Parts: sequence; C-alpha cells; structure tokens
Amino acid sequence: FFVPAVPGLVAAGVPQLKLIAGAMVASSSQAAVSWLYYANRLYELPLGVISIAMASVLVSAIAASVRSGNSAAAQSRGIEIAIGLALPSAVGFAVLAEPIAAALFERGAFGPRDTAAVAAALAAICAGLPGHALEKVFGAVSFAHEDTRTPMLAALVGLASAVIGSLALFPRYGHVGVAAAIAISGWVGAMILGTILQRRGWLRLDRDAARRLPRIVLAAAVMGLSILAALALLAPLFNASGSLARMAVLVVLIATGLVTYLASLDVLG
Repeated sequence: FFVPAVPGLVAAGVPQLKLIAGAMVASSSQAAVSWLYYANRLYELPLGVISIAMASVLVSAIAASVRSGNSAAAQSRGIEIAIGLALPSAVGFAVLAEPIAAALFERGAFGPRDTAAVAAALAAICAGLPGHALEKVFGAVSFAHEDTRTPMLAALVGLASAVIGSLALFPRYGHVGVAAAIAISGWVGAMILGTILQRRGWLRLDRDAARRLPRIVLAAAVMGLSILAALALLAPLFNASGSLARMAVLVVLIATGLVTYLASLDVLG
C-alpha cells in the first residue's frame, strides 16, 4: 500500500510546495510575501475544488474504464470537466482581479496599493489554473494504471521550474514574476505528464471531447467579454461604494459571468 501511496502523496503536495518556494524567493520583501499570500488563497479556491473532484471521482471512474477497456470516454469527460471548471475560473480571476481584491481585502491597513499588487499577482497566477487542472486529470489516468511514480516525477519537474522561474523573474518583476513562474510550472507539469501518457498509449480522447473542448474555450471567452462589459457599466458604482456595496457589485459581476457561461455552453451544445 505505502509503495504506491508515497509517490502519490508527493505529487498531490507539490502545488503547496510551489507556493512555499515562491514565498521563500520573495521573502526579501515582506510586502511581496503578503501580496502572494492573498493571491494564493484566492487561487487555491478553484484549484482545491477541482482537485477534490479529480481525486474523489475521476481516479475510480478512469480505473474502472481502464479495466473494461473503454477508457477514452472517461478520460475525455474528465478533461472536459477540468477545463470546464478551471478555464472560466481563470478568466474570471483575470478580468475581476482588482474588484475581487478590493471588495475582499481593501480596508484598514490594506490600501489601494495593496489591492493593485494582489490583483496583479492573482492575474498572473491564474494563467496556470487550467494547466494545474489538466495535471490533476493526467495524474488520475496514471493512478488508474497503478503508476504513481510518473505523476510524482512530472510534479517535481514542475516544482523545479517554479523555483527556477521565480529566481529568474523576481529580481525584475517582483512578486508578479513569482506568481507567473508558478503559473508556468502548472503547464510544464501537465505537458510533461500528458506527453508521457500519450506515448504509452494511456491517454485517449473521443470525438465528443474534440467537439466540446473548443466550445468550452469559446464559452469562457464570451463570459469574459460579458464581465468586462458589466464591469465597465458598474465601475463608477463600485469605486464610489463602501465595503458592503462593493461586495454586492462583485456578486452581481460574478453572477453575470456565471449565467453567461452556462448559457453559452447550452447554446453551443
């Protein structure tokens, strides 16, 4: 039990290690560590939800499909779910980074400068959310084949890329460079693991996935445009309001995006 469990545990814990490593690199600036902390807390909300979904459902579903010899459908649905959750979350964070930071945190000693800094880090790190989500799906595929070592190695390569990227980008771009390095590392880990699984013949997509995935991307883009339009209309009200009113405006913006995204998915089939 423990021989396959330990590598799986390491692979699951690497995203947390990336955040710790990024904070260590940025530790020369106390403010940078705080800004990264706030951005990371927001980033981990959708990442945690997706991770729980992957761990709770996909591993067992894909394992059953592997044993039955029909794994393409389960894998395809898993990738659709991961992208369908992660991509709109990333787009929403990118578009609403500043309103989210302002509504949730801007009070007391947390001023407009802090809001802008947290928003910049959130916008940078959210670009890696789909990559981290795909890495979870690919990990589930590997786990279903009783291989926990390969996801661990891919995750460790991603961790190394996060550390190297943080060291390279922090001197010039500060905490935003660290957030960008963490985002890039998600795609690095996903690409490495996906390539290995593809070469082994373990990763397969069906025709429905090839049809649906581009439509999910389009629906997320439509959602992003709708939020931008709503933000342009409500920005004067948001900027002139207090904390509770800002939170209400933020809820309206998020609801607008959610309704638009779901409607777009339905219209696109």
